[in-house]
Amino acid sequence: MRITKIEPQKKNPARRNIYLDGEFAVGVGAETLIRFGLRTGDEIGADKLKALEQTEELSSARNVALRFLSHRQRSRKEIQDKLREKEFGEEEINQALDSLERAGLVNDAAFARMFARDHLVLRPTGSILLKRKLLMLGVDKATIEEALADVMQNVDQKENAQQAGEKFLRKALAISPAQEKPRLRSKLTQFLVRRGFGWDAIESAVAALLADERLKELKQ
Repeated sequence: MRITKIEPQKKNPARRNIYLDGEFAVGVGAETLIRFGLRTGDEIGADKLKALEQTEELSSARNVALRFLSHRQRSRKEIQDKLREKEFGEEEINQALDSLERAGLVNDAAFARMFARDHLVLRPTGSILLKRKLLMLGVDKATIEEALADVMQNVDQKENAQQAGEKFLRKALAISPAQEKPRLRSKLTQFLVRRGFGWDAIESAVAALLADERLKELKQ
């Protein structure tokens, strides 16, 4: 086969359409075109055409991943799912992800630490909930445990639970001030469980917030 024409694509001039023996064969980016050193008139065999297509597929997968990463840091699993959604092949997906990991752009350990810190800044959150969310994002358990141990070492979970519980109780009592203590205890405990706090932190927060004098303050 012989390359009979190389022309810019109308919708994306940065890309080129390659024609073989007068028929459209493949669209490639400028990077792939330069890498293979292709020019009009060159002969190209089936093996080289296949390598060209694979290289372009990998380049496209990497570019999609980079655009996805431009919004915020992502876990490897999030990017993998995005590329599968775009119907890239598994080999190209894995190669693209490995390339991004080598470049330091994909790092689940760094992602897990950033994710935990960001959530703690937004609102008091327990490590159980953080772990659950990170598992859902595809970060492996060992990486999560290490990241949370690092992030949570200077975080007082009992104090965080009390802060979250106080905000919850103030809202609940503003809506219905006459609620009985047993009902408040149940609702507060369930709320703190949903926020991912452990039982030690929950028991400490509930006891402090439902003490008679403290409860009077919260009702005011």
